[in-house]
Amino acid sequence: MKTLVLGVAAAMALASLEANAAAGVTVELKRSASVSGGASHGGMTLAKAKKRKRPAGGSSSKSDAGDDAGGDDDAGGKSASASSDSSDESKEDELLGSKKTPAPKPAAKPIAKDDSDDSSSSDKEVVKKPAKAPKSVETVEAKASEEPSTASAASALEFGVGAKALFRNLTWTNDARAAGLGPYKLTPGPETSAWFEFYPAAFGTSGFAANVGLFGKLDYGFGVATTLANGNNVATKFRDFHAGVKVRIPFDAFVPNVSVAYGQQVFEVAQQNQPTDLPQLAYQFVRPSLGARYYVSPAVAIDGALGYLLVLDPGSGVNHVRAANYFPNATSFGFDVSASVVFRVSGAIGVRGGADLRQYILNMNDKTTPTVGGAVDRYITAWAGIEVALDGQGASAGGDDEPVKPSKRSRRRHAKSDDDESESSDDSKSEDSE
Repeated sequence: MKTLVLGVAAAMALASLEANAAAGVTVELKRSASVSGGASHGGMTLAKAKKRKRPAGGSSSKSDAGDDAGGDDDAGGKSASASSDSSDESKEDELLGSKKTPAPKPAAKPIAKDDSDDSSSSDKEVVKKPAKAPKSVETVEAKASEEPSTASAASALEFGVGAKALFRNLTWTNDARAAGLGPYKLTPGPETSAWFEFYPAAFGTSGFAANVGLFGKLDYGFGVATTLANGNNVATKFRDFHAGVKVRIPFDAFVPNVSVAYGQQVFEVAQQNQPTDLPQLAYQFVRPSLGARYYVSPAVAIDGALGYLLVLDPGSGVNHVRAANYFPNATSFGFDVSASVVFRVSGAIGVRGGADLRQYILNMNDKTTPTVGGAVDRYITAWAGIEVALDGQGASAGGDDEPVKPSKRSRRRHAKSDDDESESSDDSKSEDSE
């Protein structure tokens, strides 16, 4: 009987030992699984392993406590489970060691921060752009007001002096030799020349009045003697001038103009004993004309003009063509063409050179015998000189006169734009600091 009891007790002891061994193996397997899972899945797998071990630890503690003292209350069980959890965590920390790494910070927060920064910066840019637009326009306008354009290069005063070479050719149409008249040629005759254009309103205004001005030209010949058919040399005088009003109509680099002037041109050969040798000519005329100036560059300009000569009198004095001893019924008309180019050498000083053609057609209306039908009196000049030009404030094709103080207005515009830019920079700095 004792032997039977001892055998049963030994069997029960073996059974309990096997059960404890199986439980230990199960716990070790779970721990190894949690370690491998933590290495592959990070902090989330480790947390799951902890959660899975807690019931096992709790149940084992509860079962042990139930075996030892089955009448413990819930508070004792909770404290036991908490202590087991902390011990399990400490053991896991010791087992894992360096393998257990803290979970990386989520990248969503920096990304969200960057997005917000980008959105805020884009909002700032959107807010700043409308503020900068008027300032840039203002700056462009201020610069454009200061930059000289072709129209602003229109001069207010031009004055020049130079020298000319005059070629004259007088030919009669028919029966001139029978009347004792011969042809006349001058190749060439020296002349001094002076010319001007003056637009007084261009110094103080920029409207239409700045394009209305006065102009004139004076040529005076010297040092010429005419050799007559008998071989005698006689003094010869020649001169001409015209002056009038000119109106410019500027279109950027092309500036046409219209003008009207009164003028005279005299060519006199000293009278000889034979009054029919050469009549003296002293034309008086009104000259309407069309012209234009083209600015090749701020320093180079080309001028051209075409005029009609409405001759009022070809000469009515003593020994002139309309004198009683010549052709009292003579009439005349003519035209002229001129072209020149100016080069600004330095500042207001320039050099101008050109050529002119002027031609008169005379109708003698002669009723005597032999009859002299008429004559052609042609003058060709080549010339050059120095010119001084003072630029005005600019001229437009029309509009009201305006007081011209562009420099002050431009300075005010620049000051305003600078203030706006400083304010905008302060605002941007404050926004960045925020």
